[in-house]
Amino acid sequence: MNVQINDCTIRDGGYLLDKNSPEEFVRGVVNGLLTSGIEIIEIGFLQDISNNESIVFGDSLGARKYVPAGCASRFTGFCDNSRYSLEKLDRCDGKAFEYLRISFAKHEEEEALKFIAGAKEKGYKVFANPMDAPSYSAEERSKMISRVNDIKPYAFSIVDTFGVMYLDDLRNIFSQVNMELDPAIRIGLHSHNNLQLSNALAESVIEMAARADRDIAVDGSLYGMGRGAGNASTEVIADYMNKKYGTHYDLGEIFDTIENYIIPCMNSCSWGYNLPVFICGTEGSHVDNISYLRRTGAFSSREIQGILSGLAPEKRRRYGKGYSKTDFSALESACRRYMSEGGRG
Repeated sequence: MNVQINDCTIRDGGYLLDKNSPEEFVRGVVNGLLTSGIEIIEIGFLQDISNNESIVFGDSLGARKYVPAGCASRFTGFCDNSRYSLEKLDRCDGKAFEYLRISFAKHEEEEALKFIAGAKEKGYKVFANPMDAPSYSAEERSKMISRVNDIKPYAFSIVDTFGVMYLDDLRNIFSQVNMELDPAIRIGLHSHNNLQLSNALAESVIEMAARADRDIAVDGSLYGMGRGAGNASTEVIADYMNKKYGTHYDLGEIFDTIENYIIPCMNSCSWGYNLPVFICGTEGSHVDNISYLRRTGAFSSREIQGILSGLAPEKRRRYGKGYSKTDFSALESACRRYMSEGGRG
């Protein structure tokens, strides 16, 4: 078994900084992670449309300024299938990032798999990241794995987009993926900490991979930095690996990086566990819905749960272009319905 820690601080934490992280922050995090021995660093977003955000790139050229010479094999770019086009992706030349993570919703599978195959042909080690793993039936997952096996990307990830997975959910999904996925394809894990289980999930997948002798990549971020409840904490995963599997991550360097660059961010943004994000986990809702409810009224946690439970599951999960940032009509209706039925009382 080989375990890679994939640190998502710059990308996932970048949401909290409107994808416009200061250059000093990006370079400081990169240097700290490289020095500490973290295997893969997610450097930012690939998008068709950019508003000159510091960590949004049209292709690999924009990311080069953050990648020290000779270190491309340690970096990955991230793209949402719906926000980036394969024709804009340049060939991997070993000067920016060697890995590419492609995230996609269930209804985007057909075009996303073509994207993944095309990115692989351009020389990238591709992570196939289907969103919301718990929403797939065993049959749906099996069909997708069969198609992924034909493409043979670098990795196939179990992604808990809405922070709903318990340990038995992960065990069941990992068991199927491990059984059906080509042994040469690495299994990844990306979780969100709504239920306070991200690090337990990370440790669990490492233990299962050790028993199965399966290579894996486990995502984390420094101090758990990320939207809403945040992510598994890179420093906790690294400490676990040092103590249980004899690795040699430099925790002192990680601590310095957190104190110098991550904790100061908490003066202007926040993340981590609270009741609303826990409710998002229990109801399978995107955290953007919480942001909306906070903007429109002083709802109690009981009321937030009542409103979200009144939405159809597929509407709770919608976000971005599809829902939360531009069209809250279903959520507005749920609010009105909840209130008219005596929710305040």
